[in-house]
Order: sequence, then C-alpha cells, then structure tokens
Amino acid sequence: MVIGIIGIVVALIIFLWGAYKNVSVLYLAPIAGIIVAVTNGIDPTTAFTSLHIGAVEPSAANPEVWEVGGVAGMLISIFPTVFLGGLLGKVMTDSGAADSIANTLVSKFVMPVKDKEKQARVAVLIMLIIECILTFGGIDGFVAVFATFPICMILAEHVGIPRRYVPAMLCLSCGANSAPFVLSINNIVAMNILHTGPGAAAIPGFISFIVIEIGVYFICANSIVRAMRRNEKFDRGNVQIKEANIAADRPHFVISVIPMAAVFVLFIVFQNASLSLVAGILLTVILMSKFFPKHQGANSSIGAWFGKIIDSLNGGAMNGATALMTVSAAAGFAAVVQHTDAFNVFVNSLFGLPFPPMVTVTILIIVIVAFTSSPPAALGMGLGIVLGMSGGDLSTMGINADALARVAAIAVSTFETLPVNGLIILTTGLAQVKIKDAYLPMFLQTVIMTLVGTILCLILVMLFPGIV
Repeated sequence: MVIGIIGIVVALIIFLWGAYKNVSVLYLAPIAGIIVAVTNGIDPTTAFTSLHIGAVEPSAANPEVWEVGGVAGMLISIFPTVFLGGLLGKVMTDSGAADSIANTLVSKFVMPVKDKEKQARVAVLIMLIIECILTFGGIDGFVAVFATFPICMILAEHVGIPRRYVPAMLCLSCGANSAPFVLSINNIVAMNILHTGPGAAAIPGFISFIVIEIGVYFICANSIVRAMRRNEKFDRGNVQIKEANIAADRPHFVISVIPMAAVFVLFIVFQNASLSLVAGILLTVILMSKFFPKHQGANSSIGAWFGKIIDSLNGGAMNGATALMTVSAAAGFAAVVQHTDAFNVFVNSLFGLPFPPMVTVTILIIVIVAFTSSPPAALGMGLGIVLGMSGGDLSTMGINADALARVAAIAVSTFETLPVNGLIILTTGLAQVKIKDAYLPMFLQTVIMTLVGTILCLILVMLFPGIV
C-alpha cells in the first residue's frame, strides 16, 4: 500500500513537471499512468489499453448500467461542447463578430478616458465583459483565448499595459465557466452525471459567480496599475498580431451578438448543447458570411463563398480537436489512479472525516482536480464515487443533486490552473512571457478566487437549502 501511494505521488510529480516543461500530455499522461500501474500491482498493458484509453465497465452509480471510462469516456462526454465550441469560436473570429464586439466596447468606454490608470482599469473591465459574453455565448475557454488574444494585445498596446499581464487578462472569466445556464464543460459534465438542469442552484451559483468576478477584476486591475506605477511599459516582443479590421470590414455590434445570445437562450430552453452551438454556428455563417476572409483558391462567386466558410470551419475543427485531446488526456491518468487500492483507501479515509457529505465530496473533487488538472476527470471520478456510495440516490446521504452539481462545477475551477495547466501554458505561450513572470495574478484569480467562490456556494446551499 505504501509503495502504491509513493507511486501515485511520483507519477503526479513527473506528470506536473513534464507539463511545466512543455512535454505533450498526450504521451506524458499514459507514462505517468503506467508508473502508477506498476507500483500498484496492475498489469501495464491493461492499465494503458483498458483503463487509460477506456474500456466498457459497470457504472459506479449503477452496476446494471455499462459505461466507457478513461480518455474515450471523457471524449464522449465533452465532444459536442468542445468541438462545436471550437467551430463557433472560429467563425465568430473570422467573421469579425468578436472584433466588432471588442472594438465597440473599447471605443465607447476605454479610449474616451484620458487618465492612463483609469484606462487600464476600464480596459480590464471591458476584457472581463467580452470574455464573459463569449463564455455565456457557449464558446469554450480554450477557444475563447484564441478569439480574445489579438483583442487583448491591441488593447494593452493602446493603454500601455505590460505584456506580462496579458495572460491574466485572458483568464478574467474564470468564474463564468461554472455559472448557472452557461454552456461549459464544467456544467455539461455535472449535468450529465447528476441528471440536473443547466440552472441547478441558480441563486447561490450566481452569487458565487459575482463574488468571483469582482475579486478577479480588482486583482488584475490593481496588479496592472501597480506595475504601471513602477514604470513598466508595453512591448510587443516577438508577438505578431493582426490589427483590427476597419469598421466597414466587420459586422455591426448588434448583429455580432445575435449568435451568442441565441446559444445562451436555446441552451436554457432546450438544455441541449449540440443544438444550441449548431444554431450559433449557422446564424454566424448566415448573418455574417460576407465578412469572412475571401478564399483564394475558388474562381466563381459560389466557390469563393463556399471556400471561405469551409476554411473557417476547418480551422475551428482543428482548434476544437486540439482542445479535446488536451482536456481529455488527463482523464486517462485519473482512470488508472482511480482503479488502485491505494487511492480507494485514501478516498475512504476522506469519507471517514467528521464532515458533512457535501463538504467531503467538495474536498475530494478539489484534491482530484489538483492531481489531474482536468475538471472533467475530477467531476467524473469524484461524482462517480459519491454516486456509487449512495447507490445512485444522493438523498440517502442528505445531498441535494442540484446543490452538488453547482458546488462541484465551481470546485473543479480551483486547482485546475496550477502552473502546468494547459490554459496557463497556452496563454503565456501566446504572449511569449515566462510563467514565473505572469503567474501570480493568474493564481490569485483562477485558484484563490474560485476557491472563495466554492466555499461561498457550499455555505449558501448548506445553510439555506430553500434557495437551491
């Protein structure tokens, strides 16, 4: 048992260290999983082919129901959200819709302010609003980064915000990913596992969301202002960004927000992620097709129109596929860990603590997400364990499914963003800054403030069950 626990810890360290050094998690995760298997008496071949990749096995919640685990199971669970979100993010970018939304808000609210420090504070608020709009509009966080990075860089240059704070500005909507009615991975996975609706525990969820975002705003804005007072300046470095299009080359602000508004409304009404995202993609193409970059390879007008739409969708497919594999890879490692006796002893020891079940489950999910850096894996493993222990009926443990869905969705946003997280590596890589130079405000925003939001939501649903 001791060797098994040591193996899990060593594998986790290797996994985190390798990811920090930019080693691909696609092969790093199975290597870490095999280390766990060897030190825990599991056949390495079985660990890779059946546990990491995913095999059909009885559900933890109901042994009579069979399900797929590992990487394959996670892909099945999140494919519509991430892949279609990649397509929507790409067409929103290529059509100029994202640019139109950003430029309208910046020109109306940022540039009229003359004082540089006030400009910086307003600029942070504008980026927060833009990112929350994209998140509530159904665009995945990974995908939104690609859409907002050029906007953020241009804005930072105009205002004079040091480039090392651009990654923090790209993480401003971290509280929105778990807000009620948002079409996000966190909400979709929690909904699918617990069979709850998108508005589960809406009141405590929105209160936590507001508190998180207020804290995130002040952390980021104050960090930037202090840096500007130290006379830190903006510089582009080697970053190549495309300047915003002129107004005539992008759709009107009102037209630009229609697809995202449609995604949000449809998701609330029909509770179907695929339907909502497909509608958003179609509306973007139909309403803004003339603004897409022209396809060079087609001669006829029909060919040119078709070509430029296909080019955009192809790019979105690549973005979605990359995000899918990055997010799902850690689920394989988590699956191997979950099937070890050492881990199960650890879980049982947690449930032996003198805490209410809701508190214990929340702690378990936070620990798992710190181990895996994968919210879907933490939700799948943590919620699967508690469902198995309750026999599929959470009420026997005194747990409200809606309350658990909301708390769990926020909890997996906490230690997800340690320095080895894919989003941290992506944002610092795009801005071409060192993680050590950019990470402190990101840590305070994405780890500490989401932890505050988790605790707040947990307290609300436990003290005031009537608001769930």
